[in-house]
Amino acid sequence: GLAVAAVVLTRWPDPPTRVQLDERELLTDLAGAPVLTLPERPDAAREAVHDWPVEEWLSATPGPTGGTEQTPVAAVALEPYTAWASRPMGDPRATPRPQIMAAMLEIVAAEGPMTATRAYSLYNRAAGGKKLTSVARAPLSSAVYWLAQERKVILTRKDEIPWQGDDLVRLPDSPAVRVRELGDRALDEVPLDEVAALVDRLRTARGLSGEAELKRAVLSAYGLVRLTGRADEYLGLAIGLVDGTA
Repeated sequence: GLAVAAVVLTRWPDPPTRVQLDERELLTDLAGAPVLTLPERPDAAREAVHDWPVEEWLSATPGPTGGTEQTPVAAVALEPYTAWASRPMGDPRATPRPQIMAAMLEIVAAEGPMTATRAYSLYNRAAGGKKLTSVARAPLSSAVYWLAQERKVILTRKDEIPWQGDDLVRLPDSPAVRVRELGDRALDEVPLDEVAALVDRLRTARGLSGEAELKRAVLSAYGLVRLTGRADEYLGLAIGLVDGTA
């Protein structure tokens, strides 16, 4: 039953980043109250609070007790994400191609559609590798190429999908896009067209229009909280893909 007179963001940097400005704008919409900033520098902070309408805040009218009825947020269903069950693999630099092909097919069957880099990284980690070097990547890429030649997987080259910057791979009987839970994937390991499909669903179901609120809605759907600079850029690309500007 307390009245929210204002929201104060402390340790506000000078200058703020674009992400911080977007978050402040979104918070203003969600809070329904003024959002003020308290600069990080003590001298600037003293100047900032000088003009705050504290008297008005003290007389703010409390909201009704017992809670208020809120409009339910439209749910957007995501498919469960099935992660590949990792098991020891042979060093890709020394393992015969047929064995690598069998393993890569197993990975794609579990997690596809997926970026080729994630598929290679999963194999490489299972083989004890820490970093996916170009030397380790080459035989893995060759294995996926031969699987595509045998029509056991569909390989979409990155020059056909320049916004992704990576190849995509899936089974022939798999949909090109599956909107799934995040699982153990990093946000930038989710194919962009999958993120874009989620953006489109959220926009339709909840009537969202602003870029900042769309990004926040996607993060929430994936169970994420922090909008990092990298996430901000990746989600911007996904929104651009929906809007036809990517």
